[in-house]
Amino acid sequence: MNRISLPAGPFAPQAWFAVRHRMPLLFLVFVFLLGGGSRSDIASLPLLRGAAVLFACWAITGMTRGNWRRIRTPLVLITLLILWTAIQLVPLPPETWQPMPGRETIVAIDRMLGQPDIWRPISLTPSQTWNSLLALTVPLAAVLVAARMDGDDQGEMMFAIVGIATFSALLGLFQILSGIGSAVYFYRITDPVSMVGLFANRNHHAFFLAIALLVAATLLRDELMRKRQRKIVQVGLTFAAIILTASVALIGSRAGFAAGVVAFCIGYAVVGMAWSAGQAEQDGRRRDRRSSLPLAARWKKLVLYAPPALLMLVLGVVLWLGTRTSAVARFMGEGVADDLRVRAWPTVQSMIETYWLTGSGFGSFASVYKMFEPDALLQPSYFNHAHNDWTEALLTGGLPFVLIMLATFLWLGRAILAKGAQNLIKGYRGDVRLLVLAVTGLLAAASFTDYPLRVPSVQTVSIMLLLMITYSRAGRAERQVSGRRDRERDCDSGLRA
Repeated sequence: MNRISLPAGPFAPQAWFAVRHRMPLLFLVFVFLLGGGSRSDIASLPLLRGAAVLFACWAITGMTRGNWRRIRTPLVLITLLILWTAIQLVPLPPETWQPMPGRETIVAIDRMLGQPDIWRPISLTPSQTWNSLLALTVPLAAVLVAARMDGDDQGEMMFAIVGIATFSALLGLFQILSGIGSAVYFYRITDPVSMVGLFANRNHHAFFLAIALLVAATLLRDELMRKRQRKIVQVGLTFAAIILTASVALIGSRAGFAAGVVAFCIGYAVVGMAWSAGQAEQDGRRRDRRSSLPLAARWKKLVLYAPPALLMLVLGVVLWLGTRTSAVARFMGEGVADDLRVRAWPTVQSMIETYWLTGSGFGSFASVYKMFEPDALLQPSYFNHAHNDWTEALLTGGLPFVLIMLATFLWLGRAILAKGAQNLIKGYRGDVRLLVLAVTGLLAAASFTDYPLRVPSVQTVSIMLLLMITYSRAGRAERQVSGRRDRERDCDSGLRA
């Protein structure tokens, strides 16, 4: 039999091999294009979740023992969450569900309708809990896709996050310039006069930009630690950080603005220490050559103190030009007591006291709140979330979900401690300990006032970043072996054709 040569061109095995190893980046971009909202009625969700299943299948087919070992605990945790969500949908006999707290109204309605013996699940809104179960396909796919990455892919993923964030910030600026009803707003229900970028909600956009600012600072630190520094990359990251900082202030999210300030301070400390260490090394070499450069010393101080001064300048301009849509103006112009989230807290607290054990069902908050809503809080708009995801998680997921979250934090803390805590701020090239800690802290704090982790794109980028704590440089050899097997399999397939 004559051997058939493989075709050259874009569909050659080598090209397909390169595409396959860019799958995590393609997955990230795809999720950001379709998963920028937290509502359950977004038209793009079926496509997003279907594609997430396909990406998950791709990840599983090429997993090695090392990949499975790295995500063993996160995979168990998300599997437990999927199982608990499914359990909330299992119909229970009336003698089981009727004595549960908060079911009195449902029992009374069933009796009025002549159906006292109907079987019902734990969830008070099964359709919304089904949506929550299907929504878990995206974070599950993110965990599996992240397992196919290693320390060598870390930089590419981080640059992609900064690039997406910069594009989203510039898109938000274009949205403001285009006006209400512009086609550059991707979602029907959105903030039509705000810089939402690739998102439906300005708060979630601001939180993502704050996270990306931390990522940009980490990348810039790594660039400053390179022996052969890439000046053009350093300049690009610096401009990206400036754009992200200014955008966070302009978006109009108070919580996002606070997250941006914290991210800027952490990033400034990280980059400042790396830059100072590099300059000290250069000064040592200059002293060896017996050169005295007092002017250079002053220039270095100017560069070191420039970022805080630039931040103050940006905030001053925003305050001067800002309207009530800017975060600074909202901080100064709105009373916290007037916020519906604060006035509704006693009602939410009574709901928690009722449903804390088994939960009312994931996704059921809006419907259950109507059962408790006092007349004084009735208004044309509806209260779709508690705007405190920790309390809403306890209310809808119950005690089992809280235990899963505690196990998640224990695993993450152990993974970070396993890397050590020495030189946490200064770090070293490729070190993501402080980044993971900062991202975790920002999202945990943001969840006290909002619900950023209900957005598929924020879920995905958070999982990708947090699982970087499990990467090791030893993954390069493993990936080369796996890649060689993939290329051989592709070649064999082509020859058999």
